[in-house]
Amino acid sequence: MGAVELAGVAVPYLATVAGAYGGAVVQRVVDQSADVTADAGVGVGRRLLRRLLGSGRSVQIGQTVTEVGEEPDDEAGREVLRAVLVKALSEDAGLAEDVARVLADAEVTGAVTVQGSQGVQVGSQNTQTNHFGSSLDGLR
Repeated sequence: MGAVELAGVAVPYLATVAGAYGGAVVQRVVDQSADVTADAGVGVGRRLLRRLLGSGRSVQIGQTVTEVGEEPDDEAGREVLRAVLVKALSEDAGLAEDVARVLADAEVTGAVTVQGSQGVQVGSQNTQTNHFGSSLDGLR
């Protein structure tokens, strides 16, 4: 998996942990105590962020994830995070291998691209029902 695809897979998990912890995301993740309330998506995000914070781009990654935590609905912030990750993963093959290993251990196997969405589910055993079209007659 290349740096661009790897970053695309990792960003939703990082955004999930940022959304769960808000602006204090970096402090919460570097705290070694386990968060027993964390769901699968947050757990993967914590493991990814811990590893990324040990990289040569830790300051940029930490700042960007914090910004996403402060404004979780800001799509531009997620794009900046993705760009920072692509740069970090492209520069450090060991980091890319470690991130790929975290995702593989979590049984994350590929990327999902969602455009124009109102939300994205991250985690395991999720159920999502989508109704398309302007008529709700079939739902009554």
